[in-house]
Amino acid sequence: MSESGEMQSGSPLPFTTGFTGGERLNATVPGVPGARDIQIAPDRILDVARIIEEQAGALQEKLAGQLGALRINAPAEDIVSTNVVDVWNEVIAGADGSYERKVRAYVQELRSLAEQLREASGTYQLDDEDKAASFGDRRVHEA
Repeated sequence: MSESGEMQSGSPLPFTTGFTGGERLNATVPGVPGARDIQIAPDRILDVARIIEEQAGALQEKLAGQLGALRINAPAEDIVSTNVVDVWNEVIAGADGSYERKVRAYVQELRSLAEQLREASGTYQLDDEDKAASFGDRRVHEA
């Protein structure tokens, strides 16, 4: 192909498997906040952890159910169809940066956040109990 974009006679069509559309697709998977980035009322921490865990499970189920539908077969046996479909399937569910792996990592991050919240809840309860114990018995006792 010439610099002007015209095909030169006798030269084969250039083909590359470097697909750059995947970056935009993968960018749609949101990041998970850390336990330090969110504020939750202490008595609701375990409820929030449970909800996050439920959402992670729902997302994992949805991915499992839909992943097969995202993989496609070539509509024809020509080189363009087969190569384009191979690249599509690689972007969706193949390589390290694939959409599938990004979503699976996101699910794992949600589960990790839920666990961090459970740990924070336990730490918070222990801190409260320690503070209460440090005051000792301050009740008024009859003589």
